[in-house]
Amino acid sequence: MSTAQINPTRMELQRLRDKLATTTRGHKLLKDKQDELIHEFIPLLPEYRALREKVESALSATLTRYQFACVKMSKEAINDHINDSVTKHELSAKFDRVMGVVIPNLETKASHTEVNYDLLSTTSAFDDLITAIQDLFALLIELANLENTIKILVAEIEKSKRRVNAIENIVIKEIEEQIRVIRMKLTDLERSNTIRMMKSKEIIMEKKFNEGK
Repeated sequence: MSTAQINPTRMELQRLRDKLATTTRGHKLLKDKQDELIHEFIPLLPEYRALREKVESALSATLTRYQFACVKMSKEAINDHINDSVTKHELSAKFDRVMGVVIPNLETKASHTEVNYDLLSTTSAFDDLITAIQDLFALLIELANLENTIKILVAEIEKSKRRVNAIENIVIKEIEEQIRVIRMKLTDLERSNTIRMMKSKEIIMEKKFNEGK
């Protein structure tokens, strides 16, 4: 609403004051939410870096196990046996809430590998490779969860920041300006009424004075 369209009445002034109070409370709640989301987000950064290092280390260890397995087994045999190994992971899904933001989370509860090949055709190095792959998979699940959590929090922080800034720099300032204009117009109106009343009194007194002559 432009200031030219404002109805300069005390009722409108009170309505705008109430609106400003409500908007200010909403702004504070959004700011508190934004601050809490940032508080939840910041500790995840070192955790993410540490987990990335663990994944890279596990990947390097898996490649090393693969190279060891290749010493006594052909790459074709290793790849075939890996494809014949069915690892079943029991996953559980839960949903965490941070300031009303829903964050899905997958957890690996248990894993079991079904061996569909002759154990005599493999080596202990190959068994170590399978274990390394399982460990790497569990870490990748954990990393994917953490990355998803960070992504959701960043999106919510940005959304809250935009709303907080819009309310603070546009909505509240607009309401305050409308209140200022109404106060100014009411002051002018009261001044005009006062002047009018004074003039009316002067006219009445002058009339009485003339009648008394």
